Amino acid sequence: MLARIFRTHQPAALLLLFVLVPLLWSGAWVHPVPTDDQGTMLLYRPFAALFRKVPWTGPTLGMLVSIAVALQLNLLADRTELLERRSNLPALLFPLLLCSAPVHVATGPALLGMPLVLFALDRAWRVQERPRVQGVLFDAGLAVGIAGMFHLPYLFYLVVLWASIAVMRPFSWREYVLPALGVSLVLCFDAAAHVLFGLGDWSPGSTLIAPVIPAVPVGPAAWQWIAPAIVLVLFLFGVFRFARAYGRSVMWEKNLRSAFLAFVLASLVLAAFGRFLTGETRPVLVAAPMALFLAFPLTHAPTWLAELITIGLLVAAFAGQWWAPATFVA
Repeated sequence: MLARIFRTHQPAALLLLFVLVPLLWSGAWVHPVPTDDQGTMLLYRPFAALFRKVPWTGPTLGMLVSIAVALQLNLLADRTELLERRSNLPALLFPLLLCSAPVHVATGPALLGMPLVLFALDRAWRVQERPRVQGVLFDAGLAVGIAGMFHLPYLFYLVVLWASIAVMRPFSWREYVLPALGVSLVLCFDAAAHVLFGLGDWSPGSTLIAPVIPAVPVGPAAWQWIAPAIVLVLFLFGVFRFARAYGRSVMWEKNLRSAFLAFVLASLVLAAFGRFLTGETRPVLVAAPMALFLAFPLTHAPTWLAELITIGLLVAAFAGQWWAPATFVA
């Protein structure tokens, strides 16, 4: 039923997110865990301090940000016409993928910074429609820089902006400099704030050393791999469906989908990078790009199969979040 409702493009279907997402985050409300604000980026520190003093604010804000990111992904797909057929599937898939990861979910710097990353992509992926894009690209770089002040690895998405410019615009060196200038400006403000307000040594690289709270697997081994197995099978079908859509695209659609592939690959690189450095992967780095990518095969899957996949992810999400009281910062 969920898949059938969200495969339409009716705005009323999105109202179900305000019921579904709180239910998926209900386990985090029952078992809130305070977050340590040491070794975190500047913009995340006040949120971490708030979560430590008032534990219930963490799951509440995480729920709201999850809804916002789901709506952003849906709007991004619609505005850019990324999918072959418009639907609300990205909005459904994001909270399911986020909460069905084999670790418990909570509100972390990567989740809080993702709306800014999606804002930057929304700006960058529409540059081929505009004759003058200098201001747009600077805004995109600025948004990526601010996202990096929540979670430093987000600065790597500057490469995605450059890749988008490369496939969508004729070469102009100024258009590559402007996003980098926006990112650099935010870093300069961050360094200046540390010096002027006595916030300690400016060492953003230290935030990459270890996660704020270590991930704890949810339940026995069998439960840990339900959602990853579903995602892997759907991803393999998605590769063929995406290739088919790419082959039938006109040139501007191919440019857009090439830029989207850069986003997917960059996110997977960041997820692998985090795994290598800390032994953990931020679930939002996988959930956000996969919510868009997996919408390709799910849009065209038989109704019964789409419902089965959705139910599987839903069961995995509920079982995972309620199995144990520990959490992981997303």
